[in-house]
Amino acid sequence: MLKVVLRSKLLIVYFLVGFANSAIAQEWEVVTETEQLRQLMSDTRLVSTLEPGVEATATYNADGTGELNAWGETFKRTWDVRDGKICTNSRDVITCYTLERAIGEETTFRATNTSTNESAIVSITRDGQPVTVAGSGVGMAKPSADEIAKSLANPNTPLASLTLKTQYRAFKGDLPNATEQNSTTLLFQPSFPFPLDNGATVFFRPAFPVLLDQPVFEGDELDFDSVSGMGDIGFDLAYGRTTDTGILWAVGMISTLPTATKDELGPDRWSAGPEVILGKLTKEYVVGALTSYQTDIAGSGDADVSLTTINAFLTLLPGGGWNWGSAPIISYDHEASQWTLPLNLTLGKTIIMGGRPWKISAEVNYYTEQADAFGPEWMIGLNVAPVVENIFAKYF
Repeated sequence: MLKVVLRSKLLIVYFLVGFANSAIAQEWEVVTETEQLRQLMSDTRLVSTLEPGVEATATYNADGTGELNAWGETFKRTWDVRDGKICTNSRDVITCYTLERAIGEETTFRATNTSTNESAIVSITRDGQPVTVAGSGVGMAKPSADEIAKSLANPNTPLASLTLKTQYRAFKGDLPNATEQNSTTLLFQPSFPFPLDNGATVFFRPAFPVLLDQPVFEGDELDFDSVSGMGDIGFDLAYGRTTDTGILWAVGMISTLPTATKDELGPDRWSAGPEVILGKLTKEYVVGALTSYQTDIAGSGDADVSLTTINAFLTLLPGGGWNWGSAPIISYDHEASQWTLPLNLTLGKTIIMGGRPWKISAEVNYYTEQADAFGPEWMIGLNVAPVVENIFAKYF
């Protein structure tokens, strides 16, 4: 149900979500008088049910400003009346709505998105309760795919998500049969941001890998075998914010836990170290880098860990929920004095299904630098990330 409450001594406006049978046969007349439309929109509060148990709330003020709160994020908006239509503006994306009055029913209106023809019944009453109607809502009280996409492109986004990555790798190297090897990694990466009262956010982002057919070289047989199982779980915990000028930063720690179910899938060492994010966010792009360093601090394995990782990113935001760019993960193993350097291309789109945002993306990596003996040559990935309500945020 989508409802709008107009804060006025005389009027209460309800944006409801569709049409009853009686409303379907109703005749309508268009309302185009500027002052009447301004009165209907000024100082209104809209509440929309995105899915069961999840609501969005939009507020439109008399001075033309407004904001929409959904999924833990606040989307800034403005509004005005243009050519007999109510128009909202979010990041220079303008959406207009016509308003029609039901003939013979002075308190009933219909709002229609002029781009999508999506409609909702509007009931205006001085006394009593409005009628509740079933159906679909309008975008004045729900976030667009474009708004969600631009928030997800920000590493400091307050949106919680559950990302599942499927990554296929092909290998190369000097070892026998190296070019015949490949593997698949399933990576589950939930992200739980916790907004603070001072405008900053604390982020907790674990990663759970499952490795399938990971090639392992058997020196005795001079050939490869393959193993499957869970790898080492990693996570980062950071504090950051995005300023009003678009500068984004975060500082925190990164760690890897020795959870691999087989010796070949991890060094059996605890490692930890610092991380820092620095970047710039605009309406058209996000650019920056996440840099981290890890060293071993405990564990029974013999291998030493000393690893610097740089996740550079450039994400272009052309609109319509689309994003594309490059986000290579560059690493330097100080113990082996070895760089791993990929060329990366990413393409993604955010869509709304059943009221829930989903980001679907693909990436391709070609490795220009890796270990001579054995290392990845290509990586092709497919990522699916639904936005979810952060059920943990209410405890902090």
